[in-house]
Amino acid sequence: MAHERQHDDVRHNWFTEILGNALNDLAHAERVITSYAAQQPDGFIAWGMAEGEAVQAHQALRQAPSLRAVPPADHTDLASTADALFDLARTISQNLVRAAELAADPDDKMACLQAALHAGRLRDTLR
Repeated sequence: MAHERQHDDVRHNWFTEILGNALNDLAHAERVITSYAAQQPDGFIAWGMAEGEAVQAHQALRQAPSLRAVPPADHTDLASTADALFDLARTISQNLVRAAELAADPDDKMACLQAALHAGRLRDTLR
């Protein structure tokens, strides 16, 4: 019984760590994309779809009941932005699918899967 409880605790801690990291990464992606869109004359045309998916992924994940939001760190490195955002979106999507597999609460599972869907779409718009 004690071993099972420890396993559940480890699983929950890993799950909440993945959620927190994904939430921070999505917030970061959203800020960078919005910044790029605002800096270019046709920025909202070029970055609009990516921005929308980043926002939707972030909002979907925030619906997870187990999530404790931590404000993301501010990072403004603009070099290779699209490639970095593509890699970030791919990692976020993979981690959210992993988190959905670990989720015990069906609402957490749904929030993770919806956010993963939007993160995947974000990745696709950045190709």
